[in-house]
Amino acid sequence: MATIPWLADVLRAAGVQVIEEGNWQGRMRPGSFNPIGVLWHHTASSTTSPSNPHPALNIVINGRPDLAGPLAQALVDYNGVFHIISAGRCNHAGTARVSGPIPAGDGNTMLIGWEIDYNGVSQTMSPAQYQASLKATAAVLRQLGKDASYARGHRETSTTGKIDPYGVNLDTMRSEVAAILGGTPPPTYNFSTYGTGVRVRADARLSAPIVATLAGPTQVFVQCQKQGDTVTAEGTTNNWWSRLRDQGGYISNIYIDHPAAQLPGIPNC
Repeated sequence: MATIPWLADVLRAAGVQVIEEGNWQGRMRPGSFNPIGVLWHHTASSTTSPSNPHPALNIVINGRPDLAGPLAQALVDYNGVFHIISAGRCNHAGTARVSGPIPAGDGNTMLIGWEIDYNGVSQTMSPAQYQASLKATAAVLRQLGKDASYARGHRETSTTGKIDPYGVNLDTMRSEVAAILGGTPPPTYNFSTYGTGVRVRADARLSAPIVATLAGPTQVFVQCQKQGDTVTAEGTTNNWWSRLRDQGGYISNIYIDHPAAQLPGIPNC
């Protein structure tokens, strides 16, 4: 069985903040492990925050009554810190179906897993988690000699209907990983907003928690868009919302400085 004792060093070299959790190089499940890609998850834990950044850490290390740990090679906390848990096989992927270049088979053999710690219901990934996960994924794929197509989300490989990672457009994620691998920094913005006091919400719903407020016109990077609650403002009615990468939430497309209700060139979330 192969192991990845280089994981912590490779992530640090990529500028990722790392904490090594105990004897991570000796902590693993029995069985084969010959990784060819990286798989993103969310923990579905309690809500994370700067003061409660990794409530699922103990579970990911030690497992649950129904599933022995470790449950991923690393946990990514709210602040974007990678907690390195295992250098070998983990119980995170289960049986995989074909997804891009990843064949059907034993996902725990083929994939290195990131458990990104957020609840995935009323909460999406924090900007720090997303940026750190991009850097880490690119660094590991470079180490493995693979391109960005080998970065997948659990919902893409699952045979049991998993939905994670919630709130992430995986095609956009791969394009950003590809940009890092190609030596090109991801674009800083692709649209501008207008208006003052524009609220960024955790989901495309007016009742969703506010995660940020745009004080005035702001350059933003829109990752993806989806239909949600209908909003009427500025003389316009629209039910399309955009997910903003750096703010970690959604705003109504009414506040994107573009005349189209559904933004051109932006994939659906």
